[in-house]
Amino acid sequence: MTTPTDAPTPLVSVVIPVFNSVSYLAETLDSMLVQGLSETELEVVVVDDGSDDGSEKMADDYAQRYPNFRVIHQAPSGGPASPCNVGAYAARGTFFFILGSDDVLTPNAMRDLAGTAEREGSDIVLGRLGSIGGRRTPGAVFAKTVHDADLVENHVFNTLSAVKLFRTELLHRTGALHPTSLRIGSDQPFVATLFLAAGKVSICADRDYVLIRTREDGTNITSTRRTPRDYMDLLVLLIPVIVERTEPGAFRDGLLRRPFRNTLTKSMRTGFLALDEATQQRVVDQLRETISPLYNEATAAHLDVLTRTKVELALDGDVEALREVMAWETKVGRRRLIQEDEGFVLDLPAGLRRRIGDHRMHTVDVTGDITLTGLSADGALLRVAARAIVLGTTEPASAVILRLVNRRSDERVEVGMAESRRVDTDSGAGHDVSIAVDTGPLAHGVWDAYLVQQFGGIEVVTRFGAKRRKGISAEPLTLVEDAGGGAALGKVYFTRGAGNLSLDLGFTQTRNDLPEVEVRGRIEHADGSIQVLLSVVSEKSPTFSTAEGSPARELSHAELGGDLHLIGVSAAQGVGMPNLVVRAGDRERTVVLGGTPRISRPVPVDSLDGLSSEQLLRGSLRALRTVGRRVIRRAAGKGRPGKAS
Repeated sequence: MTTPTDAPTPLVSVVIPVFNSVSYLAETLDSMLVQGLSETELEVVVVDDGSDDGSEKMADDYAQRYPNFRVIHQAPSGGPASPCNVGAYAARGTFFFILGSDDVLTPNAMRDLAGTAEREGSDIVLGRLGSIGGRRTPGAVFAKTVHDADLVENHVFNTLSAVKLFRTELLHRTGALHPTSLRIGSDQPFVATLFLAAGKVSICADRDYVLIRTREDGTNITSTRRTPRDYMDLLVLLIPVIVERTEPGAFRDGLLRRPFRNTLTKSMRTGFLALDEATQQRVVDQLRETISPLYNEATAAHLDVLTRTKVELALDGDVEALREVMAWETKVGRRRLIQEDEGFVLDLPAGLRRRIGDHRMHTVDVTGDITLTGLSADGALLRVAARAIVLGTTEPASAVILRLVNRRSDERVEVGMAESRRVDTDSGAGHDVSIAVDTGPLAHGVWDAYLVQQFGGIEVVTRFGAKRRKGISAEPLTLVEDAGGGAALGKVYFTRGAGNLSLDLGFTQTRNDLPEVEVRGRIEHADGSIQVLLSVVSEKSPTFSTAEGSPARELSHAELGGDLHLIGVSAAQGVGMPNLVVRAGDRERTVVLGGTPRISRPVPVDSLDGLSSEQLLRGSLRALRTVGRRVIRRAAGKGRPGKAS
């Protein structure tokens, strides 16, 4: 079908290149019908690249039914580059969007993305990607919505797929094309060109706009196995786009992170050894020609250490040494590290190390791997147990310390291991450690917890807490003045999102939802029964039980007004007063009753049963005078206001 040239300009053209995707195409095309745009606002351009499985007929059928659909048929080209180019340059909309023939737009996606572009004046809009069948989607770039995004700082240049909304004028101004010489990855030079010409780029991360699919039969073209030569062919076409459209400096170096960490790294994988010698030499020659002018400390930092060594051997033209390093890499599998004065380096055989030279032995930024294995609070004493290793190492740290850093003042408190045991794992060497820290003297504020593994003068500092042994509760712990039930000092909790361990002393950012309990005294009766007078401040009504026994026995009590409670307890012969559990809602604390001061004049009652609060109050009033005027005021019903949490 053709569209009259005098038809109004659509707002959006969705371009769908199709080749033998009949099993998925209907769902893709149906999603065009729920985009919140009229037929004059939305144009659908299907480019059939020589399909013979019925996809071509299905596309024609939709074009017959819907006047805003049109189909362009062409002979099979062997890849997505040609139909993408044909569809993009045939698009009549103010904006165009290239969608895979097995992917799906969520309802109103085009309306909302185009609305953002019009409102913000954006040339390109990225909508968050979701998945069908477990397809991997970009993460960092969609951390938050950004209406004026930076290509480097907001990770925009990390995603070079064409699944984006583009202003069509940008296409015609740049003449951007998918290179037809590339069967896979042709969208990368195309998108890079448009990114670097765009005046404004926006990110919409509030919901999924496109669902990209992993086909059940594994026939996604992006899943096709590629060789180091394929990656180098892509790099040779991608790098010039960046060079031609940027000046030397930090911005260009930042853009190169994506091609260096992805395409360049993959061109130096051990699959290089499977290529014939002539092809190996060609890959090395292309790398030298393309990368040499751009290779510096900033761009080299984008590479992991082993890849950096291999790239530098290739830049030197030393193909033989490059083969030896790759052969070693293939043989050893998991790489191991050894410590030297400057830091950690790859544990290469001595002969190979001499061959490549010490100037190619770069230090490794090692990673600590911490598993929290135990966490408890005993009064103000916080006990932490963890397995601390450094990935890739063969020898453990000489010491492990817990470092607490005050988030506001940067004050540091460090506590060494109370106990430790060496562990050796497949991933590295380390220790099982236990550390106890007295939080009582610490200043109010949030303290973030780190485990520091020390190797002489080298420290491997790791924030931890998210990785926990099964059975460790994510519920916060409350620190108190003493194990006997003193005032609450603060909370030990796991941060939102990352889930790392932090302490909030003074409840500066968290709530104090632990009941505050103060023992006022005990009243002993002639029959041997005992009553304990408590002050309990909590948002919810408290209950009282003994800490001993299973199940715990709830105790009779009477409310005396304000926050005073009178509890009936019994002392076991030869044992003394039991510990008391005070529970409010889902929070509880244990109170030690041993040593509770005696109120000199006992209340002349036989038991609590059947007595009202008023009766208990009248009978206890003279005895309560020994506690002080403040207690009398509370008992009269005025009470103190609850503390702010």
